[in-house]
Amino acid sequence: MTHSLAASLLILSLALTGCAHLIEWGWDEPDQTFLTTHVAMMERKPFDGVVLHLTVPDVAPDLANFSWHLADHRYQWDDLQPAVEELKAVPFRRFQHNFLRVNLNSTDRPLDLLDDSAWETLLANLRLAARIARDGGLRGFMVDPEAYAARDPEDGRPRLNAFDYSRRAVREASFEIYRSAAFQRGGQAAAILGDTAPDLVLLFAFAYSFPCYSSKPQGEQAYGLLPAFVDGILVAKPRVMMVVEGHEPSYPYRHCHQFQEAYRRLRAECRRLSSVPQRYDDELRIGFGIWLDNESGKPCEPHRKEGRPCPWADPTLYPEDARHRVDPMGFEGAVASALDITDRYVWIYSEEPKWWTSARPDGENLPPEFTEAIEQARVIAIIQRGSICPRPSLTFSPEGRR
Repeated sequence: MTHSLAASLLILSLALTGCAHLIEWGWDEPDQTFLTTHVAMMERKPFDGVVLHLTVPDVAPDLANFSWHLADHRYQWDDLQPAVEELKAVPFRRFQHNFLRVNLNSTDRPLDLLDDSAWETLLANLRLAARIARDGGLRGFMVDPEAYAARDPEDGRPRLNAFDYSRRAVREASFEIYRSAAFQRGGQAAAILGDTAPDLVLLFAFAYSFPCYSSKPQGEQAYGLLPAFVDGILVAKPRVMMVVEGHEPSYPYRHCHQFQEAYRRLRAECRRLSSVPQRYDDELRIGFGIWLDNESGKPCEPHRKEGRPCPWADPTLYPEDARHRVDPMGFEGAVASALDITDRYVWIYSEEPKWWTSARPDGENLPPEFTEAIEQARVIAIIQRGSICPRPSLTFSPEGRR
């Protein structure tokens, strides 16, 4: 039996025992059709699930990706049903923690927290998304609050962002008014989701983390209104619904002490951002995102322009103080540390390396030592659970974190 196969069998046998779960999300994000064709090949990779999007047939091409248009186009169930039926037919076996991508911000339509009409569209689509997850057998949503709209040349921030007070439509309204509205919208979203699929997992790419780490007042932050929105969800959600701070700021982390400090801060000073700290303590779970080819964009830009694969794993492409991030052994340590300290989920993000593509379902531009690093990290995290990267001492311990 090969090491890879042995590792895979151990991961598979223990992944359902309450251990942490590893999710893949990147530029190779599949849709339901890709999954139908390639899921058997995909499940050979060392993950427990993937983030996916739904491709809607028979709509305008620019509206085909459901995940990107929840805030600007009101879909009908009849539009989605053929794609959902296809999703339901995917023969998932190993991948039992799959997440529908849900983008909260629009790229071309303002989504103001005081605009009832705009939020009616998003909330209606969230109801549909919950039905997709329920009927499609998905674990929940990967909630992406990032604003992808074009950036303002004056301040460099996205022109459209529901969680940026500086982008508000009602200029005379105070930050407190908008924060109250954010709380209300979060509550509305949780109520709608709970009505349809009460046991969803809402895995936020980031929630409280970026606002907590900013040195600016919340009213001046790009995502200063996001904590109030998540607060509203924590208050209104069903008890069985899980909310996870996915902690995108950990993309570059490669050492245990970095994860420990992030965990400590999220359980300590970051709770000051919450207006419902007891709910925050009791209901918020902490996860971590790790970027495999961290900050490969700039060094790989010439290769991308020429349509050539980028040798992203070559350490000489990066500044000397960042080269350790593409070291397989360092990456193994990061994954093992994150899996040991997380409350439930760790997700691996990637751009240049592809775990699967239409041309190469077995992956492209992915050196095998990185797959082996993840396999080894998973085995170590299971066998040495609780000793690789212990959680820091806290003044309280939320119940049921695992």
